[in-house]
Amino acid sequence: MKKTHALAAVIGALGLLVVGVVSATAGSSQKMPAATPHNHAARSQSGLTQSDLRALLGRQLGEHAALAMNATNLGVTGSSAFPAAAKALDRNSVAISKSIAAVYGTAAGKAFLNGRFQWRAHVGFFVDYTLALAKRDKAGQNKAVANLRRYTVEHGKLLGGATGLSPKALQADLLVHVLELKAQLDAYADKQYVKATNLYQDAYAHMFMTADLLAGAIAKQQDLPK
Repeated sequence: MKKTHALAAVIGALGLLVVGVVSATAGSSQKMPAATPHNHAARSQSGLTQSDLRALLGRQLGEHAALAMNATNLGVTGSSAFPAAAKALDRNSVAISKSIAAVYGTAAGKAFLNGRFQWRAHVGFFVDYTLALAKRDKAGQNKAVANLRRYTVEHGKLLGGATGLSPKALQADLLVHVLELKAQLDAYADKQYVKATNLYQDAYAHMFMTADLLAGAIAKQQDLPK
């Protein structure tokens, strides 16, 4: 009985998070401007290096993967710790958007974070998947996965337009991230804990590859020293 009540409470918290994500993304801009000469000057004066940027993005994106998996694992098992984990995950999302804004401007940071089918939205889709998995709702799971796949396309376009990287290459990288997190959650929910732990490590490590990809393009764009 206690487990049932706990799961119900977590499902309620998941629902509130979904509503918050939908509210935040409604009507948001989809355009993320590329770097401007002003941004180049600002980066030069800041003393930021390519290594600094790679380290920052690696830390923030690695934290995203870890916090996302922590939150979904807690959510699917009905843990009362889920709301705190979800808040930590959203704080990380905001931090990443601020790093984007530092290079491309405030409007770009907002588009990255709150645009339709952009960063916060994909967190919401993972919440949808977690909720459907907890309920054993196959249709709900399929819908969440379809939305996550759409996210990889739309977010890849957004980042590609800003960084000059190939949108298709970015979409492929984002799809790996999405499928790794899904696989980790599936294994955890199925109590395959050794497999889930290995997948957790893989998903975390992959974020540093993403950081390298983005940092390299941004550093070239901004003419950052190594």
